Amino acid sequence: MILHRFCPLCHSKSLSAFSLDTKRLGPHISRVKCNDCKIVFANPMADGTELNEYYQLYYEKDHYEAMSYRNLILDHFNRIKGLTQQEIKTEAKYLSNLREGMKFLDVGCGLGLGLAYANQMNCQLYATEYDSGALEFVKTYFKVETHHGDLEGAQYPNDFFDFIHISHVIEHVLDPRAYIQEMKRILKPGGILAIGTPDISSKLYTWHRWFNFLRFRIPDVIDGLEHTFIFPKERLRSLCEEEGLVVVNHYTHNLGEKFSRLMAYQMPLSKKINRLIQNAFHVNQWIICK
Repeated sequence: MILHRFCPLCHSKSLSAFSLDTKRLGPHISRVKCNDCKIVFANPMADGTELNEYYQLYYEKDHYEAMSYRNLILDHFNRIKGLTQQEIKTEAKYLSNLREGMKFLDVGCGLGLGLAYANQMNCQLYATEYDSGALEFVKTYFKVETHHGDLEGAQYPNDFFDFIHISHVIEHVLDPRAYIQEMKRILKPGGILAIGTPDISSKLYTWHRWFNFLRFRIPDVIDGLEHTFIFPKERLRSLCEEEGLVVVNHYTHNLGEKFSRLMAYQMPLSKKINRLIQNAFHVNQWIICK
């Protein structure tokens, strides 16, 4: 475990307690907030070895298993095969700058939803992922060059990719600034970087904290306990700009889950209600940079 005495992003020593969760399973139980740059992060934080161990067979754990996530992804694969390029860009706004034939890197590709969109647009596919089972899964369905492990370990050449897609990964890494620097290095001049991640400045998170304060309780963690860094919308933007990126678009959105599918998940009713509430708020964000 790593104990942070100062903010890993701005190096401020002004930290305050933010949330605590000792009930659910996960590599972290507590979070703090930097009072200067407003980032929220796990503290103490699992180290690289502990996280690598945790992410093995990640998509067969907890709520992923309850959602029959692989079957859900396969349904999306079949649906995406019938979409036109314009329909893809309408459905997935963060891909609005993607063009046919581009070199497309999916960082932390998971089970390959981003790859499915890019494949339908006849892009050259590349992917990194910690979960070896997930990599075997995507290689079954796509012609993709993969790297098992961390982005930096892939050692891609400078100015190599036209489009880099990183969806719900930046909140899992130990050094988000280094990740952004590495993605900028391997991105071609004028290329596009699309980052999707939770938005801790969402009204839902704010109201949840105040609801607990009014009950004289320490706020618990309502997103993934494996998350290392949770970005407020403005802090994600400022970090990208600090690293010399130009923000093209930045927006928030909800989970986008259909009620009928949510009710079919094999999870307790209380968890279904929690996800239904999350679906009513803009809890996630996408920032598009070049």
